[in-house]
Amino acid sequence: MKLEFLLCGSPTEGFFSQMAFFRLCLDALGGDEAAARLVCVFGDHEVAEIPNAWQPFFERIEVHWAHEPGADNPGHAKQHNMRFELLDPDADVSFICDADVAVLRPVTPLAAQLKQANALGGVIAHLHFPWEGRAPQPDIDWPEIAHAVLGRDISRPFSYTLLDPGAPTDAPFYINLGMFAGPPAQLKAFNDRDKELRPKVSPLLGEWWAPQVSLALTCFDLGLPVDALPMRYNFPNDVRADRLQANELAQVVFLHYLREKPFRRDHIFSDIRAFAEFLEDDLEGSNAVFQRHVHEITKGVYPFERPGTGMGSRIKRRTARYQFWRKQ
Repeated sequence: MKLEFLLCGSPTEGFFSQMAFFRLCLDALGGDEAAARLVCVFGDHEVAEIPNAWQPFFERIEVHWAHEPGADNPGHAKQHNMRFELLDPDADVSFICDADVAVLRPVTPLAAQLKQANALGGVIAHLHFPWEGRAPQPDIDWPEIAHAVLGRDISRPFSYTLLDPGAPTDAPFYINLGMFAGPPAQLKAFNDRDKELRPKVSPLLGEWWAPQVSLALTCFDLGLPVDALPMRYNFPNDVRADRLQANELAQVVFLHYLREKPFRRDHIFSDIRAFAEFLEDDLEGSNAVFQRHVHEITKGVYPFERPGTGMGSRIKRRTARYQFWRKQ
């Protein structure tokens, strides 16, 4: 299958490293994943170029800049939006991903499922969105925001994913945006309408939550076919998810390392010392799954050593390998 993955971020060491690691994950899987197009869109930049030290690791990454250097970019929206403009209409399935996502298993079975159904897929969000000054009440908030934006109510057939079993079906197709996928024509149809609806959501919820909430409103408004995927397709490194979704943890495809404890997601691939400490740490649950995956991909060797970083790289590499295998 012809696959593509579109990521976005700001031109920082953390984002450069996460995107480079995403490429390593695809290449390690081989097959259609290794052949996949990887697009990275940057915004919030003063200079539109990848630093020389990172260029060797971006040779198989397509880079775009979402605005002119120094331009205003409220809510980092321009790089998010540009990903949809760069969709390849000839792709079978396109994946819109956060940079802090690792691909652990082949995605072609999911791609085939979404292509056959001509559907958009994602994992329902962990919890209800916050609305400043109000207690979270999905049965009140969703009808109110749907009437304000669409002029009608919205169906809510799904349950939030980090609530205890038996939780009510209080959510529409309201997904965590770490992974959003589907045939490019469906994603384009979504984006064309979402660009009209999202500005109506932003004054109510702010720039941060508007894209996630407007996604649900847009898919409902257009009647797009959607697939609420199991947690394996966007599993967070979260102890509550480890407990509630243990079966899904055993078969993770996309692992979203968004939680900032016990390690810094923007440091572990950008700093050789943080990388070694991450592999040496005694981790559990989804963090341990992620740690094992990183070791399998890198063989315990820091993969992004760059001129001028120093820090005794050879000793650090050997330490990381030794400490990891000592724990097994």
